[in-house]
Amino acid sequence: MRHPQPAIAKKLNTKTGEMIYYRPNARPVLADSLEVQEGYYSERIHSFNEMLEQLNILQDAPEIEFLCKEIIEARGILNNIANKKNMA
Repeated sequence: MRHPQPAIAKKLNTKTGEMIYYRPNARPVLADSLEVQEGYYSERIHSFNEMLEQLNILQDAPEIEFLCKEIIEARGILNNIANKKNMA
């Protein structure tokens, strides 16, 4: 199954001439259960890892940095979900 790629917007920095990668609008996951949220963020991390495998550090450094930040954020959310599940 092919995972959808996240929306990554590119913007050219006119001063330096390099591309800037950013996420246009962060939207929280609206889900009834922690299990659904956990599945969403797990799949998100998996798809980001697949994208990272296809990138070249010399050509795609800004995009690699962006994806790494997204993975770190998703892992933090997964840790919060695990803490909530342990408290329940």
